[in-house]
Order: sequence, then structure tokens, then C-alpha cells
Amino acid sequence: MRIKILLSFSLLLYAFFTFGGSSNDQERVSGKVVNDQGKGIPGVSITNNRSKASTSTDTDGAFVIAANIGDVLVFSSVGFITKDMPVQGATMEVTMNSSDESIDEIVVVGYGTMKKKDVTGAIASVSGEKMAEYVVPNPIQGLQGRVAGVSITNNTGSPNGNFTVRIRGSNSIRGGNDPLYIVDGIPSNPSSVNSLDIESVEVLKDASATAIYGSRASNGVVLITTKRGKSGTPTITYDGNYGTQSQIKKLDLMNAEEYMRFYNIQQLNDNGKVYFTDEQIRTAGTGTDWQSLVYTDAPIQNHNLSIAGGSEKIKVLISGSLMNRDGIIKNSKYDKYNLRSNLDYNFSDKFSAHLNMAYAKTGTDAQNSSGGNRGGSLIGGSIAAPPTLGPFNDDGSYRNLQLAYPFMSNALYNPINLINEISNITRANLVNNNAMLVYKIIPGLSIRSSLGIEALDYRVDAYTSSKYLYGASSGAVTNQNDFSLLNENILNYNTEFAGQHALDITAGFTYQNSKSKSSGLSGTGFLSDVPGTDQISGATLFGTPSTGFTEWTLMSYLGRVNYSYKSKYLATLSGRADGSSRYSKGEKWGFFPSLALAWRLSEEEFMKSASWINDMKIRAGYGKTGSTAISPYATLNMLNQGKTPINGDMGTFYAASSTLPSNLKWETTAQYNVGLDAALFNNRIRLTADYYQKETTDLLNSMVLPPSSGYSTTIKNIGKMENRGFELLLEGQVYRRENFDWALSGNISFNRNKVTALNDGKDVYGGVFGLAYIDDYIHLIREGQPMGVFYTYQEEGYTDDGNIKYLDVNKDGILNIEDKTILGNPHPKFLYGFNSDLTYYGVSLNLFFQGSYGNDLFNIGETANLDQGMGLNLRRAVLDSHWSADQTAEQNAAAAYPKITRQLKLQYSDRYIEDGSYLRLKNIALGYDLPLKKWGVTWCNQLKVYVSAQNILTFTKYSGLDPEVNSRGGNVDIGVDYLTYPNVKTISFGAKVQF
Repeated sequence: MRIKILLSFSLLLYAFFTFGGSSNDQERVSGKVVNDQGKGIPGVSITNNRSKASTSTDTDGAFVIAANIGDVLVFSSVGFITKDMPVQGATMEVTMNSSDESIDEIVVVGYGTMKKKDVTGAIASVSGEKMAEYVVPNPIQGLQGRVAGVSITNNTGSPNGNFTVRIRGSNSIRGGNDPLYIVDGIPSNPSSVNSLDIESVEVLKDASATAIYGSRASNGVVLITTKRGKSGTPTITYDGNYGTQSQIKKLDLMNAEEYMRFYNIQQLNDNGKVYFTDEQIRTAGTGTDWQSLVYTDAPIQNHNLSIAGGSEKIKVLISGSLMNRDGIIKNSKYDKYNLRSNLDYNFSDKFSAHLNMAYAKTGTDAQNSSGGNRGGSLIGGSIAAPPTLGPFNDDGSYRNLQLAYPFMSNALYNPINLINEISNITRANLVNNNAMLVYKIIPGLSIRSSLGIEALDYRVDAYTSSKYLYGASSGAVTNQNDFSLLNENILNYNTEFAGQHALDITAGFTYQNSKSKSSGLSGTGFLSDVPGTDQISGATLFGTPSTGFTEWTLMSYLGRVNYSYKSKYLATLSGRADGSSRYSKGEKWGFFPSLALAWRLSEEEFMKSASWINDMKIRAGYGKTGSTAISPYATLNMLNQGKTPINGDMGTFYAASSTLPSNLKWETTAQYNVGLDAALFNNRIRLTADYYQKETTDLLNSMVLPPSSGYSTTIKNIGKMENRGFELLLEGQVYRRENFDWALSGNISFNRNKVTALNDGKDVYGGVFGLAYIDDYIHLIREGQPMGVFYTYQEEGYTDDGNIKYLDVNKDGILNIEDKTILGNPHPKFLYGFNSDLTYYGVSLNLFFQGSYGNDLFNIGETANLDQGMGLNLRRAVLDSHWSADQTAEQNAAAAYPKITRQLKLQYSDRYIEDGSYLRLKNIALGYDLPLKKWGVTWCNQLKVYVSAQNILTFTKYSGLDPEVNSRGGNVDIGVDYLTYPNVKTISFGAKVQF
């Protein structure tokens, strides 16, 4: 209901502004913008300095704008020096000089914009053009490999694209480590944004850039700015593509004949009788390829339509898009629909209104694809199911694999039964609206007030039918409604005086309130599968209904001062005071200041002789940011409601929560940053380098309490963590002529994470990964070590009878926790990306590589190859290279696997730790812009056809399905491949048309 009301209100606002607008009577000036080769430049932004009317050039560089004689037009475009030109007649031709990435480029910063040359913090910018090079479920995935210091790891390759983002490492054990996302000034979920609607993305990395966001900025800030309408003739743009996704890699498993031989060997080694006769083995053949039954080639399509235009008084952009993405695991898919309208309305030269309205509808059909005891998930089942058997019996019913042979495990499920008889459907609606009023009080002084709302409604329907082999039919419905309101009031003053000084002052007050409601209902034993979750009342046994409610409030005061002397010496001072309802009395407020200084050496007289240096700036900054790493009620003594028999009847009782409340301090991150920006050799080479060091104090984490306390856990501030690193971005224009452009760019980033203080020196362990024969943790947090290192047993060959021999570290003859050691590090030594853009007579070729080096992965899926007592299928290598009494000692020492037997003594060990380094051709795109004007076509501005491919080449030593994996996606349990849905390779064909 709330979503419908918001949509109706949005349409009323849109109608008011749209139909209430008119344009002033002005002359119209037409012209063309060309480069130094005389070639038209498309997409140049043109603004009338007096009326603020704006437009942009078409694909040939032509433009039309309302202007009078004497008006000054400002021409700006990324890669060219901004130019001011007075209007002297009805037509004009403007030549813009290349700077490849001009220092006059405008970048978005917290609560404002500024010229790139004046930036004092570590800020990276990615253009909307780059973000749109390949379509992903969430536009943030398009940043992968493009920004130094930003790590993006796909937790799963499932159609809805779950992933983990870290900017300059992790800062928290308990709290979130994801950055703050701001969409058009409003904290928002970026998944609601269509990649083709993005104008630019700015990543704020150091404290001097992020401190103005205070307690939400310890993990960095990502600012997404969407496109807006411009005055001039409306343009209609369609961009669509269709493609196919497929599996990147299949595992080399035993076929039917090999499977039979393997389990016969096992029986003989265990002094038993063989299961399969020679005749059965001889006639078995290759058998069933379960991987081919579970995986499939899957279609993907994307369609985007937008219209943009306006007058001096009103400018509008309206866009709509749809994405349909089936999964490579059958019966999984993701659908996403977007609507957006951005409107700017000038009531007068002083007063304007701006309205952003966005709606996203998503649908996810998920499968239990990842994790599980090898045979308990679809990926595990596709590996473990015996190739000697098919999914169906002769009568067409599902085959219960657990009953097929006497040695089969009850942990092995028929994956086709899981695919067809279990459904998990999520449907979500998201509305994100922001209305802003701007009033220019006097020249240089303005105030703006905005009201933003974000409303999310989603429902999850999970149903298991009566045809499910391993339990009764069951259903569950979960509903959640989130509503967030944000009011911001910002005062800005900028001025220049004495011809040498520039001052920009920002001050503001913000208020945010967020509420969340949830409810759930479940049941088992349905008489009919037809109603599904639409009639939970049809169940014969009901689960306990659940409801939930949370609310939090954040109130803030913020300020920033930017000062420039002769555009040579720059200073930025900012601060924010946040008051959060999450914290206890006396600790609710935190203050987060920052200071940054910059020196543009290139403006000094002694540098003028170095003509090959076009711009050079040294930056240094320090600041503090915070993290609200606790739930809204963590500092309160909560009561839980329950039921208990009282005199034969069920009575209600209230009991204290199992968590003991305590007075908690803010997690605070202090960060130093030193950087260098340079443009060299006529701006053909650009370089940005940063070194940083940040320390997070008062780390929060749950602590176990003794039973005598009456509580099981409490939350405490227990430690400190450090991240140090270096980042380098290098961009170059290799060749540039009228019909031939070639540009290269690359980035690399190093980060070293270390826990410097922890819980009085006591270790903290990660979560347990449970398998049929092992339930153990593999991650550790220890002082002096990176967070989440692999802590496990070390193998030292085989025993005399072919079993695995584990290192007895303390030599006490007992294998226990005291024999575990740190054996791997999931954090990469460095991340890197490389991009090549080549254009030749309308033909464009883009190559984008991305990779990680030096990180370890814990391949839990590999444990199935030693789980030999359960009838699971295994890798062919287990049969080809195992310990055997028939082999020499040298052969057995070189064997990759132990003896084939049910008697193996198994533990998590360094056997499962592998090098996770990889280099991937993330995207390759070949396009052709048809020369429409040359052919005399006037009704169409642009027609481009293209073919693109993602993830088609991967270079890695990792033996699992995909090295780009992070199964749990948490803070501590990182770098684990728990039979995770792998990434996919995609080939698609598309076209872009603009009228």
C-alpha cells in the first residue's frame, strides 16, 4: 500500500512540474564543437552562464541552444579543456583542445561538486560510459578492476549477482564493511539503479573526502550521479542486447566405469567383497553426466529506452529498462525493471526545484545451489551424484540416490528432484524519491533543502512440494517493509577576493529515520501442492508465526571549508557530529573531523621550465570517521516473549535476552593519506598515486559469558585494526588522430591488514563450516595477524597404512586445537586492472582485464574427494593418483591422495588451501558506429551495433569451479569456496539507436 501511495504522489509531482513549465523567449544559436583535428565532438555539455540553459552536442558535435548576443556559453567535456565563448552571432564553431582528462573536470564530492584540480582528498571517478560497457545486475559490479583500492568479489555467480565490496580493506569484525552508497544525494541501495542511467560514479577513499559523512564513512563512500535532461531538442535513445550465458568450467569427474572400479578398490582395501562385477564394469560406459543435467546455457536480455530534453525553464529525463537473466543452474533467474524520471525546474534565476523519482521491481527465483554437505546442494549434487545412475526410475518417478547402493550416504540428494520440487521466490518493489528546493539568496550564497524517501517492500515465498523425496511438503512466507526518510538542509557560500583567494563554505543539518517491519508464517504437510504458499492455512502442522520491528534515528551537523590561494595552495577542513539512537546514554554523539592540504607544484615559477609537466599536485590529509556497527537495540536490556505450560494451560512469559547490554563506544577509524596527481607530456599521461594508513579503534564483537552471569553473550569494544596500502593509477593516450584513437589505463593496489590489539590477547575464531564428518572452524583473528587467516592442521605425508598424517605441533601425541597453525591468508597481495580502448573509423574495440594476486582460497568442495565412505562421485585424479600397497614408497610419497578406504582420518588441513590468484578477461567489446551523416541519413543521430563477451578467458592455478569466490561474504569467514554458484561467461549482441 505504501508503495502505491508513493508512486501516485510521484506522478502528481511530475505532472505539476512538467505541465507547469514554459520557456523564455530567446534567440537560438546553433553551431558545432570540434577537436584540434577538426572532428566533431559528441556529448559536449554546453551551458548558458546567464540563463543556465544547457544542452549537449550530438554525435557530429552539432548543437542548438537558446542564447542572446553577449551571453557566455561554457563548453565542457571529459578529456577536453573547458572553454568559455561569448555569443557573437546566430552560428558559431568552437574548437576544444584535448587534455585527455582535464584538470578542470567537475567531480562530485560529499554535498557538492568541485573542479578536479582543487580536490585535496583521494577521490576516483568513473564515467557513465565506462559503467555502461557491460550490463550487470548491480552497477557497483561495474567498478570491479577499474578503481585502485576497491576490491569487489562475487560471492556467487547466481543471476542476482551477490558480491562483496571493500575499499582499502576491512575495518570491522562485527559491523558491516561495505561502503556507504549515495544515489543523487540520498543513501540508497545501488541495485535499484540502471547502469545506463549513470552519469558518473565517484569513490571517496580517504578520511578527508569521507569525514563529512561521519559515522557511516569508515568503509568509504560511493557517490552515484544519474543523468539529467538538458535544454534543446529531445533525444530518444534505445540500447538493447541479447546473449547467452554458459558455464566457465566443468570438473573432471569419474565416469561410470571408473566409479565402479573405485568403490571395488575401496571394498578390497577394507577387506570386503566387491560391489560391481567385471561384466557390469565392462558395460558401464561413461554413464550420466550430472553436471550437464544441473547446468544449462541460459539467455540474458537487456532493453533500455530513455528520452531527454527541455527548455531553459524545465529539463526532463525519463528512462525505463528491463533485464531478464536466467541462471546457468536450471530454474533460477533474475528479472529487474527500472523506471526513472529526473526533473529540473527553474522558477526564476534564484529559485529552482529538482525532483528525482526512481522505481525498481525485481524478481528472483533462487535455487539451493551453494554450500551443503556436497550432495545437499545443486552444485554439490552435480559433483557427487553417481554416474552409474540417472535421476529417474524406469516408471518416471524420481530416483532416491540414498537407496541405490548399500554404501550410499543419507547426505546425497537427487539434484534434479531439488531443482524441480523446491522453489524460493523473492519479489521486491523499491521506490526512491528525492525532492530538493534551491534558493540563491545573494550571489555566491545559496541554501537547499531536500526530502528523500526510500521504501522497500519484499516478499519471499519458499515451497517444497509433496514430490520432494526427503521430507514432507512445506511452505513459508516472509514479508518485510522498510521505510527511510532523510531531510537535508545545506547552506553554501563561495566567493573569490583580492584576485588570489577562493573560499567555499558548506554547512548543514540532516535528519534520518529508518523503520523496518517483518512477519513470517510457515507450515508443513500440505494436502495439495496447487495453492503453494498462497494458502499456508492448508498445512497440517504450523510453525511459530514471527513478527519483527526495528527503528533507528541519526541526527547530524556538518561543515566544510575549502580554501585556495592562487589555485596553488589548497586546504580543506571538514567535520561532522552524528547522534545515533543505537548507542547508550553518554555515547550517542560522535564527532568526525578531517584536514587536507594540497600543493600544486606545477603552478610554481620554478616548475615553468619543465614544459613536459602540465599539472602536478601533492596531497596530504588526516581524518576520523565512524561506524555504527551495532543493531538498533544492542545497548538495551531486551525482553523476549515465550510460551510455557502453567497449570495445564499455555501461559505467556517474558525473559531477559541472552545478550547482556553494555555501554558501547563508536568504532572509529583514523586515516592518513599522502597522494600525488600528475598530468605529463601535453596531458597524454596521467598518474595518481596514494599511500595510506588507517587504524580502527574500539572494535566491537560478541563475547561469550560464563553461565553464572545469566547471559550467554555480550558485545564489547575489544580491539584495534590497521590497514596500510599503496595505490597507483596510470592512464595514457597512446595515439590520437582524426580517425584513430588508442587509450590505455591500468591500476594496481596493495593493502596490508593487521589486527593490532584484541581482547587482551585472546584469539577470536570464525564460524564453523559443517560437513558430514567435520564440523570445525578454519578462520582465526589473532593479534599481529591479518583478520580471518586460515587456521588449520598441516599434513606431512601419509602413514604406513596410507592414511593422512597430520603434524603434531606440540609433540604430545594427541591431535587437537593446539596443533593448528596459521597456514594461509585470504587477503590478496595486490589487485589490478587493465583497460584498452581503440577506435578506428567508427570501429571500436575495448579490452578489460582484471585480477588478483597472492590470496589463498579454502576449497571446501575438495573435501568430497576424501569423503570416500559415502558413495559420492569424485574427481578422476583420486583414482589416478592415490596411495596403494602395490606401489613403491616413492610412488606413494608422490601420490596426490591417500589410500582409498572408508577408514580415513579426516580434518580440515592445508590440503584444501590453494592459490586463488587469477587474471581474467572481464570484458571484450567490438562495436561499429554506422556513418549515418555520410550516408545522408538525417532522421537518426546514431546507430551502433556491437558484440561483447564477459569472462571468456581466465588464467588461474585454482582447481575449483571459479577463483573469484567468497561463499559466505562475511567479515571473518572470507576466501572460502563452499561449492559456490560459479561466475558465468556471456556472449551478447546489441544495438544502440539515438533519434
